[in-house]
Amino acid sequence: MLTILIDHIQYTLQLLLQPDYVTRDLYDSPRLGTAFLMVTFYAILSAFNFFLESVLTTQTIGGGLIIGMFSGFLVYLTWIFLSIIFHFASELLGGLGEFPHALGFVGISAAPLLVLSIISIVLTIIQNKFFTDDPNLIIGKIRFCFSIIGMLWGWPGILCYFGMKHAERVKPLVALLVTLVVCVGFITYEILASEVW
Repeated sequence: MLTILIDHIQYTLQLLLQPDYVTRDLYDSPRLGTAFLMVTFYAILSAFNFFLESVLTTQTIGGGLIIGMFSGFLVYLTWIFLSIIFHFASELLGGLGEFPHALGFVGISAAPLLVLSIISIVLTIIQNKFFTDDPNLIIGKIRFCFSIIGMLWGWPGILCYFGMKHAERVKPLVALLVTLVVCVGFITYEILASEVW
């Protein structure tokens, strides 16, 4: 069990540091198990962060549980939604992969979001302890920046580009264009939905 955990941690670190090299074999092996684990860990961390934030601000556990569970569920929906978008675009533009390939590369692209979720949990605690009255929304702006970094690095950014290129076997320029369009769409939504600016 410990060796499996260590293997997943090493794979995640390699993925974050050498995405082109690590994603080369995704067409032959979509790594659905690894993808599911990464998305599940991200869902758990995201749910815990929203639960913690809700409990610390409203002092109610029930509301925090509902918000936390919804947040975790939303992670899985986003995984499926992005997989459908990338696979549909790939199929339309001459890719050779199947839908499990898209599920695999989008799932492992959640790796940076694990790190950023831990940072977000720390920011939630810092905000509650030191910035209870934050008229300039300093912590909110920091979170927003980390959210954009997560999109550029993970969902639906750089890792999705390499995953699409290798797992769906599309030309690099096609993978880049599709990733840019999806990424710009997500970032635009984040900017419009954000309350910090």
